Amino acid sequence: MTIHNSIIKVEGLRKRYGELEVLKGVSMEIGRGEVVAIVGPSGAGKTTLLHAIGALSSFDEGRVVVDGVDVGTLGSDAAADFRNQRVGLVFQFHYLLPEFSALENVCIPALIAGRNKGEVEAEARELLALVGLSERLSHKPSQLSGGEQQRVAIARALINHPHLLLADEPSGNLDTRTRGEIHRLFFDLRDRLGLTVVVVTHDGELAAMSDRRLTIVDGELQQQSAE
Repeated sequence: MTIHNSIIKVEGLRKRYGELEVLKGVSMEIGRGEVVAIVGPSGAGKTTLLHAIGALSSFDEGRVVVDGVDVGTLGSDAAADFRNQRVGLVFQFHYLLPEFSALENVCIPALIAGRNKGEVEAEARELLALVGLSERLSHKPSQLSGGEQQRVAIARALINHPHLLLADEPSGNLDTRTRGEIHRLFFDLRDRLGLTVVVVTHDGELAAMSDRRLTIVDGELQQQSAE
């Protein structure tokens, strides 16, 4: 499947852990502005694929190009800069710093990147409003619900204006109603910000909502389906 104006291109990706081959020559493309769900059984290689795309882990063979960057050529410092500035990352656990407010947590990646504090705080306020938390700026994570914490994590992932948002089971710890709110938020952000969103999920509702599903089974891409 060839996609014009792709933001992600993966060719022949292989990853081994000792004798175990977790990815077995995966090739795929994702176009700009798509919301794509990566699905499949536990242990199939979904998270390993997402980590390779996000420069969170290395791979043994193949090529991964993300937003024009050949990820496999990056050293550790360049990979850290790439993750901080080019890709937004959201995980099942929000990893918010408990001693900081929602606003401060969102600001941290931009301050690490050396951006102006006043400009960053203004953008963080806008992002928290965009995810429905304009009244919770000064609240610390312990004062927020699980869904609110994940919304802060999503806003934090967007503070450095990435073109791509990668999410690994982002609603796995949430109740049914809150899961639905987070799922709809991804599409709203895509429409408002022009994001591409790639989500690893076991959630059938989110997979069904997505523009396309990529199914990974035993380290191989089995099918690419659109609704």
